[in-house]
Amino acid sequence: MNNTDLNNENNMTVDLSIVIVSWNTKELLKNCIQSVINETVKYSYEIIVVDNNSPDKSADMVKELFPNVKLIANNINNGFAPANNQGIKISVGKNILLLNPDTIIINNAIDKMIDYLYLHKNEKIGIITCKLLNDDMTLQKSVNDFFNIWRSFFENRLFADLFSKLNTKKSFMTFWDHSETREIDWAYGAVLLYTREVADKVGMLDDRFWIYAEEMDFYIRVKRAGYKAIFLHDVEIIHYGKSSSRQRRAEMFIQNYKSFYLFLKKHYSYSVYLTYRIRTYIYMILWILKFSLSFVFHKLTGKPTDEDSNQIGIYFKTFLWHFKRDSFVKL
Repeated sequence: MNNTDLNNENNMTVDLSIVIVSWNTKELLKNCIQSVINETVKYSYEIIVVDNNSPDKSADMVKELFPNVKLIANNINNGFAPANNQGIKISVGKNILLLNPDTIIINNAIDKMIDYLYLHKNEKIGIITCKLLNDDMTLQKSVNDFFNIWRSFFENRLFADLFSKLNTKKSFMTFWDHSETREIDWAYGAVLLYTREVADKVGMLDDRFWIYAEEMDFYIRVKRAGYKAIFLHDVEIIHYGKSSSRQRRAEMFIQNYKSFYLFLKKHYSYSVYLTYRIRTYIYMILWILKFSLSFVFHKLTGKPTDEDSNQIGIYFKTFLWHFKRDSFVKL
């Protein structure tokens, strides 16, 4: 049985189960799967695709081009965390990799991650992730500390240019240059490899996170269970980023806040949640003002751009949503 025999007809345990959740990213998904097959040669694996009722017929593409891939074709969009759990439940690997469909595996990245995991198997490592690259091969920053209410006033786009120029390696992981292999708190969930031991002890992703914040929740649960999360700086994977969510920008922006408020209520005090919510009102107003001024400036200089008006619309819609009942999420 070789690496491309992914059916595991005898329920044979493989080194890795790769779970890919897709929605309307057919071409990216095709390239992702092919890159896994091309670049993962050292260890045995299975690929499980969970398609959330993609209108672009992604599921049909998988059936036609990759018949050995395990496919779950949902009739509705189940959301990211619930769909991942569908794939995890049928997985048989010694380890599990949650992989976004808009990633491209390069330079045997998956093999290298498992190499590191097996080499350090006695070090209580629960999660492995790696460096993400944009499609132009520049760094895509992905590592963060666990949430801190006071840091949140500075670790955001308003202050990114200022703090990224300072020596913030220890104080602000958001601006860290990702230049070394080290233990981390959490990283974006585009590439999240963890052990079967962790899966058995910590359980599934929390289904209440329809999309966004599910990786933060998972990392913090793994940490509290006594395991380390390791970032590998010399292993790289291309990540195009938010290829599904950018198709519905305002809705996904609101969902991001909805998921984060759920995360805060689950892991932090009510006072932290309330302070962050008030902070969000203030920052929303600042962003609306910023893009309104930018819109006026570009209009006066004869260089109008749709992006200014789009951003104003997104922030204004999100600001109004904060006063609706469903913004006050419950555990």
